[in-house]
Amino acid sequence: MISLIPAPHERKFGQLVAEYLLKEGCVHLGLEFPQEVEARLNDYARGKISYDKLVAFLIGGEVISPHFEPGFRPLLQVLPELYKRDKNFGAHCYEDLDLYNDWVLCRDDLTLALLRDEDWDLIAGIYRELVSETRRRNVAIAERLGALVSALGDLHVVMGRLHAPDVASRLEKKFALKTVIIEDICLTPLDESLILCLKGLDLEDAEIFEFLRRHRELALEAERKVREITDLLRDDEIRKRFQLKRYSEIAAIG
Repeated sequence: MISLIPAPHERKFGQLVAEYLLKEGCVHLGLEFPQEVEARLNDYARGKISYDKLVAFLIGGEVISPHFEPGFRPLLQVLPELYKRDKNFGAHCYEDLDLYNDWVLCRDDLTLALLRDEDWDLIAGIYRELVSETRRRNVAIAERLGALVSALGDLHVVMGRLHAPDVASRLEKKFALKTVIIEDICLTPLDESLILCLKGLDLEDAEIFEFLRRHRELALEAERKVREITDLLRDDEIRKRFQLKRYSEIAAIG
């Protein structure tokens, strides 16, 4: 059985996920990190290195940035407790480093183009490339998780909400899978549009432009209010103003 937990990299959400994993008695945990750091995560879980050394390794290797470390902290810091409760506990990283890096570069290119208000043809081209890179990354993730669950049996998997619906649809063809929604906050307009494209919806250019326009305005709103975007996604007034949809609404679309 795969228990898939869609979760943004945000501290409050991370704490909720950590509490859920403890309550569930997680033994095998799939994490959204490159496979190359798996041994170091398990060294930390087993008390062989400190949290500071783990974080220095992850930041030094550009696996995470200092800005996003607080969002990962609750999930990382629960690893030793999970191991303490069950010595069979193991963290299993399912990302392919090259695919992950290609995706990050493409996403960053789109973000910069949006914030600079670049020409629409340029933005549309980068957006289509991001759809393709997201699909390519999801295929690899599903293959890796399939191999893990075949070898291990039960597997809890924490995954970014953008990737979870497509990966789930690939895995549930062969494996028992349940999706655990810890907190059903809204998606960004960008993530909503990408999920819809990955589900096979043929969005018109005008529809994509509208999603991206709202995403840009949401990012600027977060900057003006000095608030994290994930925090805004919990705000009912923001939800109505930017026409945001909850994760469960979009994930359920066939």
